[in-house]
Amino acid sequence: MKRLYHLQDVLSIPEEEMEQIRRQAQEGDPAACYELARIHLLLHDCEDYLESAHELLLKAQKGGIADAEAVIAAMMFRGGIEPYDPHGAAKMLENALQDNSEYAAYFQLANLIYGRFGVRQDVELALSTLDSLIATSDNPYWYSLKGDALFYIGRIEESAAWFEKAVEGGVISACGDLALARGMNDNGEFTDRDTYLEALVEGDGMGDPMCMYYMVLERMFEYDDIDPEDTETCDNYRELIIQALEICAEQCLPASFSLLGDIFHEGRIGIPADPVKAWEYYVKGSEFMHESCFEKMYDMLHDGEIELGRMNREDAMDLCAVNGARLHNRKLLVAAVEAYRRGRLTQFAREMEMYHIPAYDTWA
Repeated sequence: MKRLYHLQDVLSIPEEEMEQIRRQAQEGDPAACYELARIHLLLHDCEDYLESAHELLLKAQKGGIADAEAVIAAMMFRGGIEPYDPHGAAKMLENALQDNSEYAAYFQLANLIYGRFGVRQDVELALSTLDSLIATSDNPYWYSLKGDALFYIGRIEESAAWFEKAVEGGVISACGDLALARGMNDNGEFTDRDTYLEALVEGDGMGDPMCMYYMVLERMFEYDDIDPEDTETCDNYRELIIQALEICAEQCLPASFSLLGDIFHEGRIGIPADPVKAWEYYVKGSEFMHESCFEKMYDMLHDGEIELGRMNREDAMDLCAVNGARLHNRKLLVAAVEAYRRGRLTQFAREMEMYHIPAYDTWA
């Protein structure tokens, strides 16, 4: 069974192999059901991708695939399965860990590094656990996670060796991290931008859309330094930036939708502001549960920049708020709780009382 932890893992699957996975999943093969579920979740390649993925994961779980239970738990943590139930998700994740699910271990270690989904942050514990796993397992994603942990605590130069080992082991998603680690010092300063850019080109060639995204950011910085009178260069840069971001969007990279939305919302790189187009990109990013897109949609609604027609503006703001709260966005959690206390979001009463109000009270 393939380790489809990230978008890049799915993008690297040849079409012939993709068709084989679909066929075997239709025939009920548990491993193929798991793989097709991950494809649905990462590519949104069918209209009912959430429901279809959940159904496939249940079949895979019944067939003995421990990673399937871990992915269901991850969906529950993010609100991809109703009703929203982080406590149930935590129990399910623990069951998957006891069944030796590598994906469960990967997900939980990432939570430990970044302090998310109710896990208390403990980078040192994550590092010691990863050292034990690396000593006993050939999973290259442990190298990537160790690089993440080291990078997070400022041991950036040391992290590069682990990201490199991950890339050598086939973890394409580590290419962008490797580029950053090669170009920066332990203070987070870029000290070797040429090496950074070379690594981005290399990673882009390996199929990591995040590397292309980082290259777009570089082009945007360069655009700001172009003489406005040099219209030809401005036009070329603008076209290059938008085309590259559209490619990233076609590859389902959530950050690309957020940045495209920003460009059209703010009228950046010489493009006239277009709230309607910005909104469309933010909505697409929100479908991939990109936290910042929910916040930007909320702000646009709050400021009266967009008219939905079919939905009351206040109701739309509330839905953005509750989705942002599920992703632990503090601003949107506050908005959701305050809306609930004013008599709105009553359809989420259980969720508000059990999860969001206690979090609100803790932060307050």
